Amino acid sequence: MHLRHLLLAAALALPAPLVAQADMADAPMPPAFLRAMEPMVPRETATSNVKVTKHKARIDGREIAYRAIVTELPLPGADGKPAIVAVSYAYVADKSGDPTKRPVAFIFNGGPGASSSPLHMHAFGPYRIVGGKAAGGDSARMEQNPHSLLDVADLVFIDPPGTGASMPVKGADATPFFGVGGDARAVWAMIDGWKQANGRTGSPTILIGESYGTARAGAMLAEAMKAKKPLPQAVVLLAPALGGNDGDILEAANKLPTLAAVAWYHNAIPRNGRTVEQLFAEARQFAETDYITALAKGPRLPAAEKTRIARRMSELIGLPAEQIEKANLRIDNYPFMLSLLASKGLRTGQLDGRATRAIAESNMRPPFDDPSMTLGADGPAMVERYLSDQLGYTVPSPYRSLNLGINFKWNWDKDYGGSYRLMDFGPYIARALEAQPNMKLFLGGGYYDITTPLQGGQFALEQAQIPPSRVVIKGYPAGHSVFEDEQSLKSLSTDLRTLIRQVQPAG
Repeated sequence: MHLRHLLLAAALALPAPLVAQADMADAPMPPAFLRAMEPMVPRETATSNVKVTKHKARIDGREIAYRAIVTELPLPGADGKPAIVAVSYAYVADKSGDPTKRPVAFIFNGGPGASSSPLHMHAFGPYRIVGGKAAGGDSARMEQNPHSLLDVADLVFIDPPGTGASMPVKGADATPFFGVGGDARAVWAMIDGWKQANGRTGSPTILIGESYGTARAGAMLAEAMKAKKPLPQAVVLLAPALGGNDGDILEAANKLPTLAAVAWYHNAIPRNGRTVEQLFAEARQFAETDYITALAKGPRLPAAEKTRIARRMSELIGLPAEQIEKANLRIDNYPFMLSLLASKGLRTGQLDGRATRAIAESNMRPPFDDPSMTLGADGPAMVERYLSDQLGYTVPSPYRSLNLGINFKWNWDKDYGGSYRLMDFGPYIARALEAQPNMKLFLGGGYYDITTPLQGGQFALEQAQIPPSRVVIKGYPAGHSVFEDEQSLKSLSTDLRTLIRQVQPAG
């Protein structure tokens, strides 16, 4: 599944697929996504406020005193004048010892028009929004977050330009920020500015990105090497969207283990005592051998072999062998999602294949009809109240959890291939690992994420010739946003604590 299929970026009103579903051309969009398509509200002036407040939180069983730092940083446009005010939210633990030895994790989401709020307010911040499927409904509330990473690293959550509170300055041209290279350079500027302002230029640096944020991390490594800047000591890639998977054959092969996991979850295939991890590995082995070979042969594939492959696929992903064979062994997302549970009148989700909805009630325009899609509905009003009441920061305009306007105008940048189809960020990560022998790399994703399959990210790193010894790869029984599952968030937090404790000092 390549970048064009990201529902964080694919919410770009992709044309309705030609599947057995009602014509969706005039179907509605959810209110949260309609809001996400509204124009940005510019800032009247290029402010550079810094708000510092003191707090305490119980994390991983220990009470931690910390300072919250909200930083506004004006970033210059092409004419050198402030074009955007970029905002970050930092949490710095009050600990004894040399603070420059303590890692700082800089955390951002994807989209590319997504703010930091999912990872900030649902995963790793000292407080999180809980309650309600979208964590923004009437039952939503703020609680201390026992899974925050603040016990092992200081945390800086970044709203990239055009997201969250990072809005353009009135009358200025901010479009250069809305592209692969411009965005990556802007986020580096935010990181460098924060480290300099807070005396942390010598601290170990960790980048944590989710979904398109993994592509952003790859572009940031490329920009750092181009500018001969210091590289981070660790990079964390969640729900990987690294490219390098384009083409029907690669997409089909790398998606197959995820489709098998979804079929396993819904008992659409016999489990035969297998765990989802075991089935995922089994499907991966088949995908990398018999399946990809059969796809490569195309019309040269003998009929008997085609039938055998279709039957084996049926055993793995739960669709009838006849349907698979008729589709030339290629199963697109929508036919799978609409067919797997069709006998029950249900379809599955794409961001999270465990979610279901009655096919007859799927009346939203694709991809917004996805029953697992909650992006943009994470309670921006709650985020605003939290920033105001606890951090003393009032956003000048409504907080933009999601800004689809950026997605529509995104510049895929000729320096990075010039097209989403040609994006491949694995080589930049490989070069950074070679240049920084002690750099830690972590890749994690959900087994049920059809949008950015875990195998796709692993394949991208392998094809960049990154040795297995240089990367930790973890799968979780979750969807696109691993942190939406309490147990998966706990496991992810534990895994990242282990990684962060291994990070060596900078320099």
